Amino acid sequence: MSYEMLQVASFALGVMNKRNAYQADVRDHYTRIDTANRQAAINNQLAYNSFLHINEEQMLTTAKRSFDVTAMYKQIRAAKATAMAQIQSQGGDSTVGSGLARVQNIQRQGSEALARKDLNFQIALNDFNTRRKNTTLGTLSKNNQAFSGLTSVPDATGLVAQTIGLGIEKYTDLGYYTGADGKVKARGFE
Repeated sequence: MSYEMLQVASFALGVMNKRNAYQADVRDHYTRIDTANRQAAINNQLAYNSFLHINEEQMLTTAKRSFDVTAMYKQIRAAKATAMAQIQSQGGDSTVGSGLARVQNIQRQGSEALARKDLNFQIALNDFNTRRKNTTLGTLSKNNQAFSGLTSVPDATGLVAQTIGLGIEKYTDLGYYTGADGKVKARGFE
């Protein structure tokens, strides 16, 4: 085989290697995108499950509060009725004087207990909202982390430029060589 044919074969193999490397880079790029999308889907599903749990817990807390408030109203009414019955049995009047003060005291204590119950419920609601925000921020952070290493698709212009550079290099090798004295000399003009 002549020297020229070896250079042409070397050029063809070099072009194939550059093209294969470019295709591998493109494949790796889309594989990284697919992996990031899969991770984001997992993160989003975990956040969804977390929201379901938080919402269910909030619903149960709200139902529990409703039962507790109803029970507290019943206790207040029962305590007021008991006090009024005791006052009446002692021959007093529950609408004036110390009888009225006693009934109002029971009502005030019951109202304070209800206010504490409402405050605790508001704190629980704020906690649920904070947990939702934290879940959302955590998911966004994980998704940002999954997508942070991605780059743009490898540019085909780079492949063309590399191929042209390889062609120029091989063309130059065809027409010139470096002599024993280290000087570049034209082939065929020794």
